[in-house]
Amino acid sequence: WFFQDTSGSCAGLKDRFFKAAMSLPPDRFDVKMHCFDTRVYETTLESRKLYGFGGTSFSCIESYIQQDILKRKVDYPKAIFVITDGESSDNILPQIPEKWHWFLSNNYRYCIPAKSNVYLLKDFE
Repeated sequence: WFFQDTSGSCAGLKDRFFKAAMSLPPDRFDVKMHCFDTRVYETTLESRKLYGFGGTSFSCIESYIQQDILKRKVDYPKAIFVITDGESSDNILPQIPEKWHWFLSNNYRYCIPAKSNVYLLKDFE
């Protein structure tokens, strides 16, 4: 599952973020694309449609995941990729933080769980 930050502070990074999302090889990743600000919105790589552009909440991502897996009766995602500047108004407490991979345009880590995987986006561009 892929979550692209569309908060106001990331609005200018959308092309950079989409380029990173599209770099995932389709033969290895079945990308379920989302964007988020204080809510999560489903979208697709093909449409490149984005929603939000308000504040930032990381906890809305875990809430969305929990509701979706309960509704669809599926397992927790094998991997969660979040591309963001790292700034948020809240901390996130994921069920399985080790499955989370954070790609940061800035090195803001204070709201990200220590057990999650954190990378700087510039190292992959």
